[in-house]
Amino acid sequence: MIQWFKDVTTDSIVFKGFMVLMVLSFGIWGIGDVITPGVDPNVAIQGGRFEVRANEVQRQFSVQMDRMRDTLGPEAVNDPSLKKMVLDNTVEEMKQTAVTNMAAVELGISVTKDRVRENVMAQSVFHDETGKFSQFKFAEVLNQNQLTESMFTKLVEDDLRQRVFMGSVGENATAPKTLLEKLFAYRAETRVADTLLVPSDAMVVADKPTDEQIKKTYDDNINTFTAPEYRTVSAVVLTRADLVPPESIDDTAVRAFYDENINSYRTPETRKLSQLIFETKEKAEAARALMSPGDDLAKLAAKAKIDAPVDLGERGLNDPVILPLGDAAKLPLNEISQPVETDLGWHLVQTTSILAERTTPFEEVRFKVRKTIADDKSNDAIYDASEKLEDEVAAGTSLAEAAKATGGRFVKFDAIDRKGLNPYGSPVYDAGQFGGVKQDSFMATVFATAAGTESKLLDFEGGFYLLKVEAVTPPTPKPMEAMRPEIAKMWLSQEKVLAAKSVAEKIAADLSPTVTLTSIADKDKRLSYAKLGPLTRFGESLSRDYVVDSKRVGPEMLTKMFAAKVGDSLVTPVQGGYVVARLKDIIPAKVDGEMAQGMAQIEQATRTAMSQDLVQQFSNALSKRYPVTLNTKAISDIGGVAK
Repeated sequence: MIQWFKDVTTDSIVFKGFMVLMVLSFGIWGIGDVITPGVDPNVAIQGGRFEVRANEVQRQFSVQMDRMRDTLGPEAVNDPSLKKMVLDNTVEEMKQTAVTNMAAVELGISVTKDRVRENVMAQSVFHDETGKFSQFKFAEVLNQNQLTESMFTKLVEDDLRQRVFMGSVGENATAPKTLLEKLFAYRAETRVADTLLVPSDAMVVADKPTDEQIKKTYDDNINTFTAPEYRTVSAVVLTRADLVPPESIDDTAVRAFYDENINSYRTPETRKLSQLIFETKEKAEAARALMSPGDDLAKLAAKAKIDAPVDLGERGLNDPVILPLGDAAKLPLNEISQPVETDLGWHLVQTTSILAERTTPFEEVRFKVRKTIADDKSNDAIYDASEKLEDEVAAGTSLAEAAKATGGRFVKFDAIDRKGLNPYGSPVYDAGQFGGVKQDSFMATVFATAAGTESKLLDFEGGFYLLKVEAVTPPTPKPMEAMRPEIAKMWLSQEKVLAAKSVAEKIAADLSPTVTLTSIADKDKRLSYAKLGPLTRFGESLSRDYVVDSKRVGPEMLTKMFAAKVGDSLVTPVQGGYVVARLKDIIPAKVDGEMAQGMAQIEQATRTAMSQDLVQQFSNALSKRYPVTLNTKAISDIGGVAK
């Protein structure tokens, strides 16, 4: 190969020409740009003057994943497809914000700091029990959502800019009158019918089925009488608590850890602060000028005739609530600061009490320290155990022996179905055996693993587990004779339904315009008469005075009723039997009384839908006019999600 390369480089004019071009290109463009395109790895979305940095996408993605974790549990969010969906949605939202910002700025739409501050202070989520803005609540909510004050105010600014820009697009959406009238007429038309209920339970049929009937019912409903698929499963579960239990840590190690990490058990100095907030520096200075020796913020507020000071509570100097206040939060006790500016306005700050630094005694944290050491050791232990488990399985060691070798738990199910039940219908899955592995997650893995193979090593909140499907018993019909009582019960139920249908169809066939349904009910005590309606095609009543009899209504009944003409008769199945109905009246929709509100609701819903559609179309057009570039490498690195 080397000799071939030497021959080519010596004799080939084309190769030499190529090398000359390469040297020239390096000189013109630079080696770095030729080898690696000039893409800032820290920028995930780039568009015009606006960019979204990768750490911003990472933060928003983390917030969304935390919410999903709270809703679905820690195991569910490990699903790569779920992670990818959340990441894609996050990127799309942030991309659309960048596009809107570019378009809005080009049109000269700007948002002032005053507007941002007013919006923040008006949000009820930041208000205290008195209904006033609370700096404490503000910081608390931001901490919960992993936001700094500057990050949040930027989000508010973007939101306000989009509202001004995009709001005008959908604000004037108007639903055509003809469309509203047709929608209202469809939804609010009601119908009235006379009905006879033919309940299947009232029908008298043969007591016992014949052997032929048993066989036919069994064959026709074979899925009902088929046992589910069962699997024989072995599993090894590694839990941190099993590998390094807290009680395994001796007192000497606990004391040594406490001494080495004494700073972790020190509570830094905290201060109780209060503040007054002003819209401008001039107003803050004017209020401070009224101060006399010995005045606190409460007296100053009274002199300035403004709202009482806001209590910020006891906080450390690194607390995000007071960090924006800078040196104003570090002044001596009771001293009132000079005006200091934050994104929320101008502040006068006073420290009303100081709690000195304190060290928590060893005896108070002994058990917590022991658990901390155990947790730290268990991280290494479970990593080593998981690697060893994979090695043991790869070497062909049985799971029972692999569990002993790694300090894991061995669990086996001789037969388990998708619901965690054995062939006798008893639950056999115990989450306690698995250190907290959820049943849904475990069973999904069981039935996704091929017979005779092991699953991959899977993690859960408490550790790892691995399972092997030893054998599979496919769905098997249960012996007919063993199921004979259940088959006979099903046959009897079906026969009664057929009898009810026969009675209903005969009544409808014999029904003449001069015969009333009440007279038929009087003669046959198995039947019951009732007037049905007025009700809509959705089976609802539009009047508070009328309650729909759900036993006489079903999907097929409503479809036939709203396709019929006055005087038409119809027979339809309902839950528990059949209904014979004769359409008595059709009541067109009228925009009056209570229905006037219904028309208004349809109009509002239609306007909203049209507004959203217009905004979406406008957004699509903006995306074409203001293209953005996605750094797929930076995005795919976020959360380990492959794009």
